[in-house]
Amino acid sequence: MNLDEQVKVVVDVIDELKGEEVVTLNVLEQSVDMEAIIVATGRSIQHVRGIANNIKIEAKRLNMLVLGIEGSESSEWVLIDLGEVIVHIMTEKTRAFYKLEKLWSVEEDEN
Repeated sequence: MNLDEQVKVVVDVIDELKGEEVVTLNVLEQSVDMEAIIVATGRSIQHVRGIANNIKIEAKRLNMLVLGIEGSESSEWVLIDLGEVIVHIMTEKTRAFYKLEKLWSVEEDEN
């Protein structure tokens, strides 16, 4: 399964479960360990946990590599490592605090 197909699978699951503010970042030039980061917001801890669990189920069903899942216990922020794709599902408060999109964005020099 190529990168675009993997990203589509994850985004489709997030959309199906009404995840919010889905952002996909291509980080191939910034990282040797991964090619894409997907960040999404869940409305509650239970919502975050549900989205993450369904991504895991769908990835395994499609024989995608699931290297690990972190944060399932508290579910303020769940990270799913799919090898080339890293998925972050967070509550709104956690996402606003960490601002991952800003961390991984490459902004042009203003000069």
